[in-house]
Amino acid sequence: MVSRTQDEIMTGWDNSAPLVTIRCITYNHEKYIMQAIDGFLSQKTNFPFEVLVHDDASTDDTAVIIRKYEEKFPKIIKPIYQIENQYSKHDGTIVNILNSLTRGKYIAICEGDDYWIDENKLQMQVDFLENNPEYTMCYTKARQYDQSKQKFFKKTIGGSFLDFEDLLVNGNRVPTLTTVYRKDLLDKYQKEIQPNNKGWLMGDYPMWLYFAHESKVKFIDKVTAVYRVLENSASHSVDVEKQIKFQKNVRDIQVFFSIYFLKIPFDFDENEDMFNFYFNCLRKEYRADVVQIIEKYFYLLPNKSLKNRIKFLLSKTEKLFNIVF
Repeated sequence: MVSRTQDEIMTGWDNSAPLVTIRCITYNHEKYIMQAIDGFLSQKTNFPFEVLVHDDASTDDTAVIIRKYEEKFPKIIKPIYQIENQYSKHDGTIVNILNSLTRGKYIAICEGDDYWIDENKLQMQVDFLENNPEYTMCYTKARQYDQSKQKFFKKTIGGSFLDFEDLLVNGNRVPTLTTVYRKDLLDKYQKEIQPNNKGWLMGDYPMWLYFAHESKVKFIDKVTAVYRVLENSASHSVDVEKQIKFQKNVRDIQVFFSIYFLKIPFDFDENEDMFNFYFNCLRKEYRADVVQIIEKYFYLLPNKSLKNRIKFLLSKTEKLFNIVF
């Protein structure tokens, strides 16, 4: 737990409502939640902020840890303790709860297994947004930490994009845990798009697409946070079938927004697109030399149809072959 007291954190704050609401959703994160909350409380700002910590009926000691922070920082930490898991309902309940309690002009997001490492993160981002009202959101880079291997990845995540179409065609480059955005446009997005009715497996990418179409988005080329890669997350599951489902859902989102804003369906070669995905699965599952051999033979079969070449490639791993064919 941070050594700073509540009064020390609030030095220089006025008595107004919080300018920023930090939203943290957590479930069975007893190993990580302290690092997440400490990252929030380490922020040095000249404006007030609040931290909404939504514990989704954890079965471990996550809620116990949150209560300790609530007792020591009651003016900053605003917990929500569920007795029934809300995420499993897939009806937008968590978002609705957080929206009803959010008081900030700006929203920052960081889930309970991730954390911030720059004490000036919020101040830097809010300063930019306050001085540039034509921008809806700003975000930064993040490091990745492989929890199973207990080490950091060499490459960071997060990068710039030109505009809505770039983000649509070339995919998401916005690390959610680094974002700060205006609540008023979030409200407009939810009213207009009604994402809770779409069955999307992710809440961030559709929102970034909407923001990018409706306003400007700023990328700050600086590392401010750490994304923890866990085996059971939606986008990093070890279950190949779940990975494929997630990938197809990304395409559903791209198709929706291409029609909604551009009035034309998203144009992509589904066979080529899914081959790239399957091949990336192989890269993760097999040694590099084996993958290189498979890749070599794949491109030595130019007279075969794309589908047959993909079958050949997938035949090298029974797991993927059985799922797809």
